[in-house]
Amino acid sequence: MIASALFPAPFMLPSPSELIAHRSAMLRFARRKIRDEDLAEDAVQDALVAALANRTSFQGQSALRTWLIGILNHKIQDTFRRESRYVSAADTAGGDESGDDSLDRLVRIQVTTSDDPAHQVANARLREALRVEIDALPPTLRDVFVMQVLEGLETAEVCRRLKITEANCWVRLHRARKRLTERMRDHLV
Repeated sequence: MIASALFPAPFMLPSPSELIAHRSAMLRFARRKIRDEDLAEDAVQDALVAALANRTSFQGQSALRTWLIGILNHKIQDTFRRESRYVSAADTAGGDESGDDSLDRLVRIQVTTSDDPAHQVANARLREALRVEIDALPPTLRDVFVMQVLEGLETAEVCRRLKITEANCWVRLHRARKRLTERMRDHLV
């Protein structure tokens, strides 16, 4: 008995099946953090792939599930960083030399004025097309886009009003921008 306490049994690497056995717990954790089924699933898959590829780095100093949740937490942070980047028209419509986001320019048309009647008509049509596309967004995306882009509210205020996390706010804003950029592509070229 004393010898076993002084000389613990050699540590065994977790098998792939042992890692995958924790998938459901990881998915529950990811859903609580991300609140988007697809992104949560992607984060869990990325974490499991990373864990499988780096099984030798698990030294048994913590529970296997704790180690896996730690990896998952890093993958969730990577997801938020990746999803928080805006989709620019350059990504979908062939480029913009100025680096300015064309969708933002389109939104700003609402406040610009011109003495040229043709320009006024064109702006009115753009505003109407944009309004229709914003109205067509799912409510979860539309609310974030309207509050943050059109009303200019700070992220913290949007999160407080909608009772969502900052990360979820950025994901929703990204998806709204992406959808609007795709739908307004003809107007952005």
